[in-house]
Amino acid sequence: MINLLGIFIRSFGISFLSEDMNGCLIPWYNSMKIGGVTALKEQIGDYNTLYQTIIALMTYFNIDCIVLYKVLSILFDYIMAISIALFVSKVTKNKVLGIQFNIIYGAVLLLPIVVLNSSYWGQCNSIYSTFLVLTLFFMYDKKYAYAFVMLGLGFAFKLQMIFILPFIVCYYLCSRKFSMIYIGISIITFWFSGIIAFINGRNLLAPFIIYSKQTTSYESMYLNFPNFWVLLGDDYNDLKRFAIIFTVALLGMGLYIILSKKIEMDSCEVYVSIAVGSIWTCLMFLPAIHERYSYPLDVLLLILGCLNRKYLKFAIISIMLSIITYGHYLFATEGSLQYCAVVYVLMYMKYIGMLLNNDTKAQEGEI
Repeated sequence: MINLLGIFIRSFGISFLSEDMNGCLIPWYNSMKIGGVTALKEQIGDYNTLYQTIIALMTYFNIDCIVLYKVLSILFDYIMAISIALFVSKVTKNKVLGIQFNIIYGAVLLLPIVVLNSSYWGQCNSIYSTFLVLTLFFMYDKKYAYAFVMLGLGFAFKLQMIFILPFIVCYYLCSRKFSMIYIGISIITFWFSGIIAFINGRNLLAPFIIYSKQTTSYESMYLNFPNFWVLLGDDYNDLKRFAIIFTVALLGMGLYIILSKKIEMDSCEVYVSIAVGSIWTCLMFLPAIHERYSYPLDVLLLILGCLNRKYLKFAIISIMLSIITYGHYLFATEGSLQYCAVVYVLMYMKYIGMLLNNDTKAQEGEI
């Protein structure tokens, strides 16, 4: 029943055309339609080779490209919902397909930002976020080879997968349960995702070159995202280097505190809460952050809320702020980004304060 409801709700957004769909996705499809997979020999758009390959394969179907784009993202809405429900059910030792599983599955599937991102916006955040969740799941389950394959696949779809890297380094230094040689699996997976493009004449270093160019695509400290820089200023040229150094310093301080306190991550609550803190720090202080980059943060906060009710307030407020920024971009709704930023910064500080005070207990509660 929940599956049908999810499809029904999403059906209303299929015909909606966002600026990204009109200005990027449809023109990319039209450019590739001329040559199909042979068009992969040249860079079209700014997405990496795996997503370009999918677009090229779409051109062989006699179906409206808008529908194809959105169906792909919607498919991953369901995969992500299943992955999150499995993750929480396993760590809380609840029955798969039981009551808790179905509640979490339904909550993720019907989450407004999940519905809006795929069926209205036509974006692919559910795709890389699925791989991010699976990376954390397999790593916690000590299936490290699978975890790093998922990490590589996530990178193949979105550069923003990089937000999880500081946590992986932290987890490695705290646990020493796996070898960092495993990162080679991610690099190989990431590179191999471009194999069809390589066969059609693309530069073998294309996946890396594409992302190096993406880092200079948006010269703004924030893009419709209520982080710290909304309060300080949008002078990209003067602030970008400071922002990056400041973010790295904060992450380094967090790592030092975790190591000095010898915080164990055997509890899934502690494990996920530190991952959330790491990602949130990147979103809060790095330059050129878009509103949709908070997508994985929102779903991870929802996971935390399933593990312990005290995190629900963070999940609810973060998701509400994401809805506001989505509404501003998609439907030109009114709203002050400055007020949203004040709330977001205060909420971040409250959350980090909980981590610093070691207010994450090993006991895990259920909804």
